[in-house]
Amino acid sequence: MIQFISISSGSSGNCYYLLADGFGLLIDLGIGIRIFKRHFSNYGLPLAQIKAILVTHDHTDHVKAVGSLSRDFNLPVYTSARVHDSITRNHYVSKKVPLAQQHTIERGDAPLQLGPFEITSFAVPHDSADNNGYIIKAENVCLVVMTDVGHFTDEMQRIVAQATHLIIESNYDAQMLSNGPYPMRLQKRISSPNGHISNAETGAFLAEHLNPERIKRVWLCHLSAENNRPQLALDTVCQALRNKGYTLEGDNALRVETLPRHTPTLPVELE
Repeated sequence: MIQFISISSGSSGNCYYLLADGFGLLIDLGIGIRIFKRHFSNYGLPLAQIKAILVTHDHTDHVKAVGSLSRDFNLPVYTSARVHDSITRNHYVSKKVPLAQQHTIERGDAPLQLGPFEITSFAVPHDSADNNGYIIKAENVCLVVMTDVGHFTDEMQRIVAQATHLIIESNYDAQMLSNGPYPMRLQKRISSPNGHISNAETGAFLAEHLNPERIKRVWLCHLSAENNRPQLALDTVCQALRNKGYTLEGDNALRVETLPRHTPTLPVELE
């Protein structure tokens, strides 16, 4: 059995947790360490259950407390060499990942085996030093993680078709962004090919490239607080899927949900 918990998802901090066979894997840790420990304690989960941290990219909302947790519990941190280097130079990260705990996972390498999880990385366009998506396989589950997406690539089309479970960015509504409080410079950065992805773009991508014979659950992540609303993101993506013929109601239907920005989700069993 594989359990999934979203601890935080959004521009103020991102953190996801997978547990299988007693092996806990964190994906990013961009919230404060005390907040993280409190959330973890509220689940009754021991911190000693965490065996490794997997990092997507170097922006602070994904790595704020990675070094702190790694130091306190001697946890290995896996990401690309460019991300490790940028975390070391990030002055917003007060505690750095110890050199001995910096482990690399590069695109093109053989899959990395961490406990029960087989992990492969792939490129995700974003204005960071580097940004990695991950294919995480265990038992009969293929979880794909792609966040902070500037645009969708041909490789990502092929990868998403493998997914039984998917965490994917749906950051902003285009109309809210253009009519909102952000200055034009920031609007252009968000909507650029190396920025973030809109609800409509995510919906169109999923409708075209998900494999209906494989996909079971989709979680929309990293929703903007200023330029999106959970129900709007959900409605936009679901309408695109319905237009493609997906059934989203019923016991065996595809489930699509948004991940909350600050509130952890209940544990979900992936099967």
